[in-house]
Amino acid sequence: MNLPFVLDVLISLVFIYLILSLLASEIQELITTLLQWRAKHLKDSIESLISGGDRTQESRKVKALISSIYNDPLIKNMNQEAHGLIATGFRSFTRVLVPGNRKGAFGSNQSTGPSYIEPETFSTVIADRLGVSHLTDKLVEIRLEKFATRILGNVTIVGDRIEAVPNCEESTSIWGRGMAMGIELGEDPRYYHLVESFATLQSDYHNRSAKLSTCIERMGESLDCFIASYQGSMTDSLPSFVQRITNDKLSLFGPNNERAWTTGGLQPTVSDIAALVDKTSTLHCEIKARYDNISTSGQKLQARVLSRKTTYLQQCSGLTADAMNTYQPSEEEEQTCLSSALNELTPEEFRIYQDYQTHQQIDRALDHLPKSFRDSLGILARRAETRTRAAGNAVDDFRTEVGIWFDRSMGRTSGVYKRNSKGVAIIIGVLIAMFTNSDTFHIFGRVASDDSLRKVITDRASQIAPKTAPTAPTGTNVIRRDLTDLKDQTQQVLADIPLPITWNPRNLSQQLDCPYAPKTDNLKDGDEKIYSLLTRDQWNDLYQACVGKTNTDDIPVPFQVGQMITAKPMGFLRMLSGWWISGIAIAMGAPFWFDLLGKIVNVRNAGAKPKP
Repeated sequence: MNLPFVLDVLISLVFIYLILSLLASEIQELITTLLQWRAKHLKDSIESLISGGDRTQESRKVKALISSIYNDPLIKNMNQEAHGLIATGFRSFTRVLVPGNRKGAFGSNQSTGPSYIEPETFSTVIADRLGVSHLTDKLVEIRLEKFATRILGNVTIVGDRIEAVPNCEESTSIWGRGMAMGIELGEDPRYYHLVESFATLQSDYHNRSAKLSTCIERMGESLDCFIASYQGSMTDSLPSFVQRITNDKLSLFGPNNERAWTTGGLQPTVSDIAALVDKTSTLHCEIKARYDNISTSGQKLQARVLSRKTTYLQQCSGLTADAMNTYQPSEEEEQTCLSSALNELTPEEFRIYQDYQTHQQIDRALDHLPKSFRDSLGILARRAETRTRAAGNAVDDFRTEVGIWFDRSMGRTSGVYKRNSKGVAIIIGVLIAMFTNSDTFHIFGRVASDDSLRKVITDRASQIAPKTAPTAPTGTNVIRRDLTDLKDQTQQVLADIPLPITWNPRNLSQQLDCPYAPKTDNLKDGDEKIYSLLTRDQWNDLYQACVGKTNTDDIPVPFQVGQMITAKPMGFLRMLSGWWISGIAIAMGAPFWFDLLGKIVNVRNAGAKPKP
């Protein structure tokens, strides 16, 4: 047995496995698309990630949060489903057969979902669903107010004078320093202008008309102007007062206002963000108390806006008030009428309405936050703070850490999906081997003994084999990308190859080792008849040759098969073993066999590379 003979036999086996693997990949891809395995596996993995692996506890909250994530526009836009008549009709048909494809499986009124989600997209959606940016801005707003109170004292403007809040003790504030030194600041215009300036800065940040860095810088400038205003009118106690205020300003702001971020807590940490999404934390309760102050006004404004929206809808539709109860306006009509109703609000009312609506949405989202997911966010926050050495944007750090967490989880999920896919591929491969009667032992025997068949197969295999063996991982990616071209080439090459597979009498007689000889009266189309699919007459001839009985009319076919198994047990056992080996080989995939075919053909044509 020389090397060219061995290579030709290997090429023939690899080529046949490649053909059957292409068929298996088509079937598996069709089943995967029909049942949406990838999309469902991704959704189940996200559900397991959020629930912490325990789906029995708080399952209602987990499902509500998953539905909220899939309803996000960023996720919806990734769902690029076909909208043609055939595609839509096919999906409608599969919804009847497959419950998992019905509407609501991937969010409200959605029957399909994405098969892959970028980690950055997932972290952005989570942050948006939980209102992280809004809660962080509100926290900074509260801390900026506290920072101003720490500098000025807990005072308020009443007419043209400044008054302190009763029972207020701010010994280190400007008001507290003045009270300790007997300096009356209530009617001091310089202090009045300082308090007014700080109030304006807080209002500007609240309305988002000024950045936080600008507000801090302007606070420092206002303090400098306040201190400088005393330089020309120093009394006995003023030098000490001015010196204390100067020292306090330097302690709070630093030389270039850089210290104000940390002393005022104006740069929230990732742990602060994790506490904000925990409804039991002190930080969240503090923000909730701030929202409670506008809840009454927000409810009134919401009722007013809804009333005006209904009025506009009635005017646009021309219906009566009673008919409006059953009228279903379009989404465009609702948005138009809602915009008209909001335009009637003043800027301050519109701001209160927006804050109230945002807080209501965040509050509902946090109600659906499972405890396991909340604990995971706390762990991620501590990990992010450990990694982040320099001061940065806490919201971005939070998103980055959530993205890394999701990416690592999806990496493990991908491994699970590949293992499951491999199991399905083996089942499909074995079924294909059975239905096509692809017996590895029989194929090997036919190719090894038939020179002309081996030559035809190897010649055709050389036509579609890659010229050079690709290198992984680039070669593997190229193979997968060019798999469609390979299918087209294979269809042309298979036109005149009698592959040693299928259920024809010649193959079965060799597999079962039966002395089969077709009768002359059965060969109506010549000798080629013996290579066609098995007919009833040919089956009767094969049955008689294997069992030795001549009368087959009164025996059902299942009993005939049983008698043939009893008569030829080793042949059937060898056939089953050959199917199993072929099934595993088919499950290896077309890219694997295409890569291997290129290497073997290259060795056969050029030989091994000589040693230097």
